[in-house]
Amino acid sequence: MQNKYVRCIKIVHHPAEVKMYRMLSAFFRFVGIFVCENLIGDEYGDEVDWISRIEEGSEDGSESLEDRVNSVLIEMEEQVGEEDFEVLNQIWEMFNEYDLMRGSYAIDYFGNSGRKYIYQRMEQAIENFESVLGQLELLEQSREEKAWGNVYLWMAKANCRRRIYEIYTMLWSAIDNGKYQKDLDPQTQLRKLYEEHYIDFEAVIEDIQKVLDKEPQFFAAYAVRGFVKEINEDYMVESVDDIKKAIALIGDKSYTSYLYYRIGRYYEKIRPNMDKKMIYYRKAVEADHHNFRAVYKLALNEQDHNHFTEAKELWEDILEILGIKWDLPSSQTVECAYLYKAYRKLGVLYNRTGHYTKGIEFLKKAEKIYNNKRNEDSKKGFYPWMFGNNFVEDENKKSWEVYKEAARLKLQIQKVYVAIVDASARRNLQDVHAKYVGYLA
Repeated sequence: MQNKYVRCIKIVHHPAEVKMYRMLSAFFRFVGIFVCENLIGDEYGDEVDWISRIEEGSEDGSESLEDRVNSVLIEMEEQVGEEDFEVLNQIWEMFNEYDLMRGSYAIDYFGNSGRKYIYQRMEQAIENFESVLGQLELLEQSREEKAWGNVYLWMAKANCRRRIYEIYTMLWSAIDNGKYQKDLDPQTQLRKLYEEHYIDFEAVIEDIQKVLDKEPQFFAAYAVRGFVKEINEDYMVESVDDIKKAIALIGDKSYTSYLYYRIGRYYEKIRPNMDKKMIYYRKAVEADHHNFRAVYKLALNEQDHNHFTEAKELWEDILEILGIKWDLPSSQTVECAYLYKAYRKLGVLYNRTGHYTKGIEFLKKAEKIYNNKRNEDSKKGFYPWMFGNNFVEDENKKSWEVYKEAARLKLQIQKVYVAIVDASARRNLQDVHAKYVGYLA
């Protein structure tokens, strides 16, 4: 490793086992280390600073996941040095104690859910990040200013503030739009949110500047600063500059893919420019063809322009990337969502080109994704593990069921039913037509 710091690692795991990957990847990103995910049997990508291979059956042993993560950190000690390992281990203990992995998971995906319990969990996450931020500040005071490991410490502080800032913004929007605290005076609730959790934007990025002053080549600092600027109206337009700086530092590597995707999204949502948007989505796929989010954007564009052959190939690419995971207990929220959308879009494409029987076949596959319950398994399922089994009285459901229901609502299954009804009518498939008309009633 030429650089003093570990700036990017590769984590290789089996498709059926994601729990340890989720914990490791969330922690490493928290301290400013890029993470490349590879599945065993499909390893790819460029040279990184460290590779961690998660052994098969790691979720079935007697050793806890937390202990296994700690074992990985110990393996890194020789690479990062004793001093850096010490600070990484101290940060890990805080990260694990306050469950910041779950506090960081799919925040954006569930940010507009309208579910009281999910917003309450967000408030708890803010408090957890605030607690860890306080402990990190104490840790910093006990260390020498020039210590190498401070870069990871400053990135952790910056990411605490970043998450507080992100969740604060989502809660503010939910209250302001009447999705949260509906029965209370919104102005009173907004003032309470401000008084308890407001964090100044400059405070969010002050630690990032410390990182860049000490190590200008630490590209995650630029990336995180760009992500934070996207949230702030005063800095939103210039946010892309930092993300481009991160790419320039990384160079021609596969792990620029997500950054290219974020630039594409910038030109889609913040500063609309169709040509630039598609340029960067294409760059994202060129850097890493496993980036299903970027492939999805390319497929949408081809289908919108009636380039059906090209769109079909891209939808099938998504199915190839994610298809191995869809019927596993480990299937994750966003992966299921993109699989579902790819099947639905492919079904609609076949309908538009007059291949109604084929269209119905793919629409029914989307329906199977929607109805999949494998990831609800109490022992192996991703949802109970990630979102918990505690009973939510207001919802009369377990906590994971609240999240699963919110995720299913986002998929808009009615669109599948409508498309099947239309296609079955055109093919005179009366039984199919009657069945799905009944679903729409």
